[in-house]
Amino acid sequence: MSSDNEHHFLYILLLSAVTVVASQPSSCPHGWILRGSSCYLFITSTPEDWMTATSYCDILHAKLVEIETVAEDEFLRLHLLDKKLTGGFWIGLSDIAVEGEWIWTSTQESPTYSDWFPGQPDNIKHLQDCGQLLGGTYGFHWDDEICTRTKNFICEKELNGDVSIIG
Repeated sequence: MSSDNEHHFLYILLLSAVTVVASQPSSCPHGWILRGSSCYLFITSTPEDWMTATSYCDILHAKLVEIETVAEDEFLRLHLLDKKLTGGFWIGLSDIAVEGEWIWTSTQESPTYSDWFPGQPDNIKHLQDCGQLLGGTYGFHWDDEICTRTKNFICEKELNGDVSIIG
């Protein structure tokens, strides 16, 4: 191989390697679980009220989980059941602004998918304005809860589209 062809070949090889690295999805931070294009962090060691949980996720450049599909809902439910977790887990759903109008807090949009437990939301004593996945007999289906109660929670962040170039 001539020197020019060798350099051209090496350049093509290097370009191919960079393209492969650039097209690979970023990985989740340590402790987060990858599913699809999102990373999930299940916080079970420091239960918080809904607003504090929201702030905690914000600090991590994430949001309280916003469940958009049956597949995402099933992934979360199966993970919680597999880990034998119990109680409630805050999600990013609220009707604080307008009673009865449930919205995802990061987008201010109504859910296109929902999985309320039968009879929910019921807004007991007109105090339940925050959404949770509730375990036990609820099987981690959606429920409304008083926002000041402390619960475990789930943060979600989209994988970033950053390009990683090695070299």
